[in-house]
Amino acid sequence: MTKPLLFTCILLSLGAVVFGLLNRGTLATTRLDLASAQGESASTSAQLQTAQGELEKKKEEVTQFGSQKDQLTAELGEVRGQLEKSQEELVTTRKQAEDLGSDGRAKDAKIGELETRLAEEEQQAPAEVAGNAVGTDDTAARLLELETLNRQLEDQNSGLSTQVAELRRKDEGRQNSQMRQGLSGTILAVNQAWNFVVLSLGDRQGVVSNAEMLVQRNGQYLGKIRVSSVEPSTSIADILVRTVPRGLSVMPGDRVIYQAQRD
Repeated sequence: MTKPLLFTCILLSLGAVVFGLLNRGTLATTRLDLASAQGESASTSAQLQTAQGELEKKKEEVTQFGSQKDQLTAELGEVRGQLEKSQEELVTTRKQAEDLGSDGRAKDAKIGELETRLAEEEQQAPAEVAGNAVGTDDTAARLLELETLNRQLEDQNSGLSTQVAELRRKDEGRQNSQMRQGLSGTILAVNQAWNFVVLSLGDRQGVVSNAEMLVQRNGQYLGKIRVSSVEPSTSIADILVRTVPRGLSVMPGDRVIYQAQRD
């Protein structure tokens, strides 16, 4: 009876030892897995922090880009306002020139009418003097009044003629003057719908109407433009679409340069 119990106890002890060894190996494996998981968690946390930092940086870049866009939009609005104002001033100047011409023609007609009336008065004056000596003073006064009015109208007509001639001289001088070879500037704004641009050059730099200029970007040819309106510090030019290579377009910041055509 004692031997079976002893044998059973030995078996149970061996089983306990084996089970303890197995549990010890499992515990060591579990600890290694836990350490690996903690390392991966720390790496993931670091990657998450890096991604958050990059996200904040991108948000700042988007905010800056939005501010730059708003600023460019505001500048474009100002340029458009200046363009509209320049066009209105050009229309007003042309109308004033036309009005001066009309006034000049009206003054000429008035002078002709007064000269005719003065001639008639001079023809009637001798008859009135002979027929009625009392009316001599009135006729002389009338003649003097007509002569004075005629001189005033002639002076006004001379002044108007001088103004019209000066306007025509300036316009012809601007059209006939030559731009300086190599004159260059930049494009401030582009209207793709109407194919025109606003230049940073104007009358002060020597720009003249109808002049053709080359458009370049980083030394690459982009096409030609033709100046249509000149202001003191800016100009408006039409894009010569047929000269722009396929796939390219004129943009703000592009360089323009004048190169005179040589025979």
